[in-house]
Amino acid sequence: MSKKKAVLLFNPQAGYGRKKNIFKKNISHQSHYESLLKMIKAELIAHNFELTTLILDKSINTTDIVAKLTPTKTDIVIAAGGDGTINKIINGLVISKLPLGIIPIGSVNILALDLNIALNIKQACQQIATGSPKKIDIGKANNHYFSSMAGIGLDAKIIKHTPLTLKKKFGLSSFAYIALKILSTYKYNPIHLSIDNKKTIHTAYSVIINNSKYYGGKFLISPKSSLTDGKLEIILLKKGNLRSLFQFLKHLIYGTLNTCNDITMIQGNTLNINNNEKHHLHVDAEYIGKETITISLLPKKLTIIC
Repeated sequence: MSKKKAVLLFNPQAGYGRKKNIFKKNISHQSHYESLLKMIKAELIAHNFELTTLILDKSINTTDIVAKLTPTKTDIVIAAGGDGTINKIINGLVISKLPLGIIPIGSVNILALDLNIALNIKQACQQIATGSPKKIDIGKANNHYFSSMAGIGLDAKIIKHTPLTLKKKFGLSSFAYIALKILSTYKYNPIHLSIDNKKTIHTAYSVIINNSKYYGGKFLISPKSSLTDGKLEIILLKKGNLRSLFQFLKHLIYGTLNTCNDITMIQGNTLNINNNEKHHLHVDAEYIGKETITISLLPKKLTIIC
C-alpha cells in the first residue's frame, strides 16, 4: 500500500486552556508540546502517512504556505491545533483545495466538536487514516474565511484585548477577566445591517454569525445550525445594555436562547453592514480589525476527512 503524503502543521501554542488548576504546577510548555508532537507523528506514521512536519510560530505565514501546496506533492493537510490554527489553514486551503485532517489539541475545538472528531490523539489519527471526505460550508467575512463563527462588536473587542500571555496563564477564564474590565466603560454602538440583501434594516448591539452549532466551547448557541445546510445562523443582541447582555449569557449557559426576548435569530446567506459603519470583527476567535463588514456563505467549499 502506497503511503499518503501529508503535511502536518503543529501549533505548540495551542491548548492554552489545558491548565485546569492555576495553582498547580504543570510540566513545562516545551516538554508538553514535544511529547504531543512525538505521539502524533508516531501515530500517523503507524497509519502509513509520509509526513512533512512544520512547527508553527509567529514568523510563519501559515495561510500562504498552505495556499502554495499542490495535489501532486500532498494528499492531505493535517492540523494539530485549535480553532485558531485551523482558521489560518483553511484560508490557504480555499486556494490549494486539499483535504483537511484535524487533531484537536486546542482549548475549545469547536469545529472538531461539531464534526465528532475525537479529542483523543490516537483516535483522531485513526479517523484521519480511515475516515471519508466530507464537504462542509465555510463563511467569508470580507477577505477572511471561517469554519465555525464570526463576531461583530463586543466579543471581537474582548478577543482583541486578551493577550496570549494571559491566556497561557489563566486559560479561558482570561476572556471573562478582560470582559469585566471592558464592560465597565464599553460603549454599545448600534450595528445596522441587512440580511440576504433585503430592504429591512436590523439594528443590533452585538452580532454573532454561526456556521457551527457551538459557541465559546460546548455552549449550544444555534441547534438548527449545520456545517452542510447552506445557511448561517445570525444572532442579534437587540439592546445595548448590561442587563440585556447578562440575559443573553444566562440563556446561553442554560441552552434556552430560543426563549430569550433580547435576541433575534435569523438564518441567511449574506450579511451587510451599512457602508458608513466600522465595527470590531473576529473570525473563529481570531481578531481581524475594525472594518466595514460583508459576510457570506460558501457552500461545500472545504473538504474534511472525518
